[in-house]
Amino acid sequence: MTKNGITAINPDSLGPAIAPYSQATVAGNLVFIAGQVALDKDNNVIAPGDARAQTVATLERIETLLKEVGGSLSDIATTTVWLTDLSHFAAFNEGWAEKFGDHRPARATLRSDLLIEGLVVEIQATAVLSS
Repeated sequence: MTKNGITAINPDSLGPAIAPYSQATVAGNLVFIAGQVALDKDNNVIAPGDARAQTVATLERIETLLKEVGGSLSDIATTTVWLTDLSHFAAFNEGWAEKFGDHRPARATLRSDLLIEGLVVEIQATAVLSS
């Protein structure tokens, strides 16, 4: 759906959003990705409590969204990450490095509760697509 030059991205493969929002929106060459978490297409938590596995699963969701608009993880310019406990930071970074390789987008990392029991990582991102 496009309104005011903003296109909503909601791939069926990710399942429905858990609240009234789009998984991502595109405005011009910018992709704004809503906070993503490790949920399967039926909204079940993937790897409860496992920060590394949840980071990989979450970044795979983000990859899916970016592929919908012809992008990839290498197009991400900035992210905000929420961890439920800073003790997950090292495992989170392992999963992050596995998925991003040498690409290093800007990143802020915060500690916060998350909405669903068992989730320990949430990632929001902004990507810039090539013209």
